[in-house]
Amino acid sequence: MDPKASSSLGRIQKAVWDGKLPLHITLAPSESRTFDQTDPYLISHPRIAYLPSLLPRLRDFFAPSLIHPTSSPHEGWFSFEGVPLKWHYPIGLLYDLYAGADPASKAGGTEPDLLSAASADEDPLPWRLTVHFSDWPDEELVRLDADGMVMHDAFINSVKEADFLRNGTAKGIMALSKEDSAGLWTAVRDGL
Repeated sequence: MDPKASSSLGRIQKAVWDGKLPLHITLAPSESRTFDQTDPYLISHPRIAYLPSLLPRLRDFFAPSLIHPTSSPHEGWFSFEGVPLKWHYPIGLLYDLYAGADPASKAGGTEPDLLSAASADEDPLPWRLTVHFSDWPDEELVRLDADGMVMHDAFINSVKEADFLRNGTAKGIMALSKEDSAGLWTAVRDGL
């Protein structure tokens, strides 16, 4: 690989790894004991991180407002406009799938786009999510466990799959020591 391409690839990798997404997270009104909506939890979180990594903080933040204060962080799940979000996808991918800009409206066509004009004042950022700590959507989401092993295993399996798709083999990820594999997961989970 020539040095110029390598430098460009390095910049792209850094931009992906360092990318953040502003989030505006509210507690589901059906789970709040306050009449008015609770204050939102605002955070700028890495695009490569996973939503469940926020659950312990969100559980603590919303604890005074929860109807069921004994709920555990691993019982939490997220929705966007009423749609449960797959917890095993990175936040950035979820945003791009559900709230990212419509490529057709960004094409710069010459005809006016009435739909785009009508929603021009709606800023897609921060991304507005709802957190729930009850009524898990079993039909749509796999449950999390208290130890975080379900999330860990899903991450490692997706990395193996990506390694295989890129290289035709998963030997790269399979060759990682247990310590290196755990370090990779910890870095992604904690947004390091």
